[in-house]
Amino acid sequence: MNINTFLESLAANASRNFKLEQLEANKDNELLREVIRLALCPFTQFYQRKIPAYTPNTTDHAASLASMLPALYDLRERLVTGNAAIDHLTRILEALSPDDAKVMERIIQKDLRAGFSASTANKVWMGLVHEYPVMLCSPFEQKLVDKIKFPAMVQLKMDGMRFNAIVRDGKCEFRSRNGKEIQLLGNLEQDFIDMAGAVDCVFDGELLVMEGDKILDRQTGNGILNKANKGTISKADAAKVRATVWDIVPYVLFETGHCATPYSQRFETLANLLATHEPEKVYLVQKTVVQNIEEANVIFERYLSMGQEGIILKDLSGIWEDKRSKTQIKFKGELECDLRIVGIEEGTGKYAGMLGAILCESADGVIKVRVGSGFSDDQRKNLGKEIIDKIAAIKYNTRIKNKAGEESLFLPIILEIRDDKEVADSSKDIK
Repeated sequence: MNINTFLESLAANASRNFKLEQLEANKDNELLREVIRLALCPFTQFYQRKIPAYTPNTTDHAASLASMLPALYDLRERLVTGNAAIDHLTRILEALSPDDAKVMERIIQKDLRAGFSASTANKVWMGLVHEYPVMLCSPFEQKLVDKIKFPAMVQLKMDGMRFNAIVRDGKCEFRSRNGKEIQLLGNLEQDFIDMAGAVDCVFDGELLVMEGDKILDRQTGNGILNKANKGTISKADAAKVRATVWDIVPYVLFETGHCATPYSQRFETLANLLATHEPEKVYLVQKTVVQNIEEANVIFERYLSMGQEGIILKDLSGIWEDKRSKTQIKFKGELECDLRIVGIEEGTGKYAGMLGAILCESADGVIKVRVGSGFSDDQRKNLGKEIIDKIAAIKYNTRIKNKAGEESLFLPIILEIRDDKEVADSSKDIK
């Protein structure tokens, strides 16, 4: 099997059922299985997002892809770094045929570019990919608010890019909420290493971009942060990145997806670390302890009047878990959800020949919506089929039924295409 050709065939067909059928038909191919595992596992990193210039081997003596996969060990374990790592990767790529070298590029960049995620792979090979753990907040529901124990904590809801700073063995790496490496080119790393000390741990928070003392708007800031997610950010832009943090979890418990330490203790540990080390570019999230829901609502309204997005209400007894938590609840002035792009439409009139709209669905396919608003002229000119199967953040007014009786959204507007997320929201989480 030519694995590069196989992956390209998956990328060319937007149907999720087609991808699943093809993977099932080739589930006994051990090399394909290993390629997918190496590319999708968030806990296997190679720290070389940029592919060096190389000349693939076009002779009959090219090494096999299977024989060269073990050579990735030195990159994964950081036995070679810097220029030595670049040289090592170049030698690997130049030993392979053009097609196999392209597969190796996909592995190194942690992106199969085939339109399926770890959850799809795990449907074919159960447990193949250790999916990246993340604790999410629950959208507002009165029945959940009624179960919050007071006093509780209200925190300002940030409007940047969710991230983890993972400190292990005195080294720091940054990951997005789907486990992809965020390259900040040395910015912020030492701050987190100093705070962690000798403890392997994971800091949870949000990245923002600042110009002077002003936080850039979401579209501009996340445009810069998406470059960090792709490994193309410049030194100058990386230096503008700041971090706001709100949680800390021991690494070993983060990996298992469960930490029973109450949030009050985790937050106190985090606050003490920041107070002791006083990092220049890492901030503690704005917070207030409230005695009842009325006090929380007053703060929520005040933040909205200031142009902020909203608040997170957190139960101080809440544990950390790899799921949508019922002890942390979002209060937002506008509704927002993340949907999968399943198709595109060409524009008409002045947008003829350009992107007109995207067709989106919830993870379970229950909610379907056409989104034609919110795109810039540059996006309409430059975006095409490559965005199919990506996740789009959508702002909307309310959930409705369309003329065909299907679940949809009223007045949908695209906010951004998210490179930091691979799974859409389910209909049960969209209000």
